[in-house]
Amino acid sequence: MAVNEEGRQIEIANELAEVARTLAHSTRTVPHPSDSFELLASLRSAQESLAQVYAQLAAWHGAAVDGTHYSGEDSNSIPGVPAVGAHGQATALLNMAAASAWEAGDLVNKAHSTNAVVRWFDEVKETA
Repeated sequence: MAVNEEGRQIEIANELAEVARTLAHSTRTVPHPSDSFELLASLRSAQESLAQVYAQLAAWHGAAVDGTHYSGEDSNSIPGVPAVGAHGQATALLNMAAASAWEAGDLVNKAHSTNAVVRWFDEVKETA
């Protein structure tokens, strides 16, 4: 069950990054091929959750108001192009990330559906 952990966002994001790195290193092979079906289902769910995170962060950045949520921008910003706010770069980029993540989730879902028709062996058979 999902729990609202607003006070732990950074910690949770760091944990997610670490677990994702571990998964990336562990999926070079799949020792039990039939596990690939459940693995894809979990990855689809994770991808959809990340899409939601990006969309929510885009909305949050879009609602940011100078003087209320932040105090201007530093000298490294692009003149005339706001970093945040309704027309800000971060807002637009996060909206693009959300759309891309939804698309990736859809592709993983299609791979999951396609994987469902395969009759996997429980153990990889050695070839002679």
